[in-house]
Amino acid sequence: MVRVKWDRSYQLGLVVEDIDAAVAHFAKLGIGPFVEGPSESATGRRVNGEPTDAVVRGAIAKLGEHFELELLQPVSGNSIQAQALAERGEHALHLCSYTDNLARDRAELEAAGFPVISEGELPDGGGFAYFETRAIGGLILELHQVGPAKD
Repeated sequence: MVRVKWDRSYQLGLVVEDIDAAVAHFAKLGIGPFVEGPSESATGRRVNGEPTDAVVRGAIAKLGEHFELELLQPVSGNSIQAQALAERGEHALHLCSYTDNLARDRAELEAAGFPVISEGELPDGGGFAYFETRAIGGLILELHQVGPAKD
């Protein structure tokens, strides 16, 4: 059994066709405001270990103090988001949790049979990894390590 701390989960990600239409939809429900997320600025993206030039727009809205809704629209290139949208249409794609050691948790999850299917670096120097966990429920689990504080 893995020891990843999923109790540090903070985000539900939805893959959408049109992020602007999705923001307007959720605004009608009182969710927002949305701000641009770090997804479009991610670098070093890899899908199933292969480099990709994918571009994915992201928008984030807080849902209370400790949880957020992330909308993701694949724009170009090969991405897990584009694959998921093509296969299932708009849907809940991932649940994300913070980690303080992405390399350690990645090794543990991969040893348990959950390979990384998408990963990249973020502008703050942190990184993320999506794991293949869709066998039950179709939901990807993601880990995010925040980068070092910028002065």
